[in-house]
Amino acid sequence: MRSLRSVHGAAAVEFALVVPLLLIVLFAILDLGWVFNQQLTVTAAAREGARHYAVHANEAGAQGEAEAIVAGIVPGTPTITYLSTCSPNVDDDELTMVVHIPLTDLTGWLDSITGQATLGGQGSMRCGG
Repeated sequence: MRSLRSVHGAAAVEFALVVPLLLIVLFAILDLGWVFNQQLTVTAAAREGARHYAVHANEAGAQGEAEAIVAGIVPGTPTITYLSTCSPNVDDDELTMVVHIPLTDLTGWLDSITGQATLGGQGSMRCGG
């Protein structure tokens, strides 16, 4: 009977050693999924902002479009830059918009590792729609 108690105690010790590692892996998977979702959203915001600018030739509307998409993820305003813009007299011109937001995570572990990292997305669209 005495050997059964030691087996139960060993199982409890093994469980206590393995659970923190499993929790670390679980939180890492959750954080990476959250960051991947943010990356996809930032890229979609850049693409939609570039589309709006290319079709309507309205920079303020394009920035508003990109900000509206990103607003659900990160508080504050994203940084929006243009690598190229539409020229009024050039056919087949291409507009490229880049959107950057600060990296946020669910657990706070990535913030401690990466500091003030940002996520960036780039969208391109042919001018004129």
